[in-house]
Amino acid sequence: MVGIFTGNRAGVLLLLPFIVVLYHLINHFSGGHYRPQVANMGFWGADYFLTPLISEICAAVIVVLNAIGINMIYNSNEFYERNTYISSLLYVVFMSFYHSFYSVDGLLIAHTALILLISQIFRLRQNEDGRTAVFNAAIFGGLAATFHPPMIAVFPFVLVMIWNIRPFIVREFFLALSGFAIPLVYAYTYFWYTGQKLKWDILQQVSDFYKEQTDFYVTSGLFVFLIVLSSISIRNKTQKSSIRLKKLVNILWLLMAIGFLYGMIDLLFFDQMERFSFLMVPMAFFLSFSFMDKKLSAPASVLFYLTFGYSLINFFF
Repeated sequence: MVGIFTGNRAGVLLLLPFIVVLYHLINHFSGGHYRPQVANMGFWGADYFLTPLISEICAAVIVVLNAIGINMIYNSNEFYERNTYISSLLYVVFMSFYHSFYSVDGLLIAHTALILLISQIFRLRQNEDGRTAVFNAAIFGGLAATFHPPMIAVFPFVLVMIWNIRPFIVREFFLALSGFAIPLVYAYTYFWYTGQKLKWDILQQVSDFYKEQTDFYVTSGLFVFLIVLSSISIRNKTQKSSIRLKKLVNILWLLMAIGFLYGMIDLLFFDQMERFSFLMVPMAFFLSFSFMDKKLSAPASVLFYLTFGYSLINFFF
């Protein structure tokens, strides 16, 4: 499987829906992941209108689109010398450990907005007009915050991402501020008008906490080893790469820090691990490097297959 996705054939992306459907079928028959009757959509309130089947279909479609979006960003920004599609597979497999993979909610939609934000940030150039990309990136950041309110805290980090590539420009700062605020103003108006109640937790239940905790510890161990391998690959890559690529890698490290922070808050205050799923977006980029390094591809493949195997059997624990 790894060999297929590390190749240069875009047709392998057609396998992603089948992999996602496989996970959904196993989950359906095993009852491994809790499917809430109400989806938490942040400022847009609780969605009472989606049946479980429609919710699953929407989640599956969004996961596939997110995976393809990550891969497009990876290839278009030339993280590697040729096109590769391993990042899309990594996102799908890693997300399979989280409830949002199986039932659409605001957290999963926030993933989509975050990926779109990254795509706009990565379009910025040092000496080119960046107003459109800055405004669009901020819009997507604000949109993510409407579906998952804790993402409001991301705004300062969005500015840091922009300034990592471009110098501080007052006009772009106010464009970013207004772009981030516009979706929030509309969403909060709807939220206030409909009298919704904001819920900061995601699942509103902790019956699966101990299973999630086991999954978290097992996958964390595998992820740590993969990240170590990827860090070595990234260091080797950036030593010979352009300054721009180094800046893009720094942005991904910042996203890793954000995802880890959200995950720790979720764990400490809500006894959940769902917000650790934000880590899966930058990890899909980072871990791709280890599969492209000839010296590290073999151990990286072994760790991936261990992760993939566990993702399939953990439903029955």
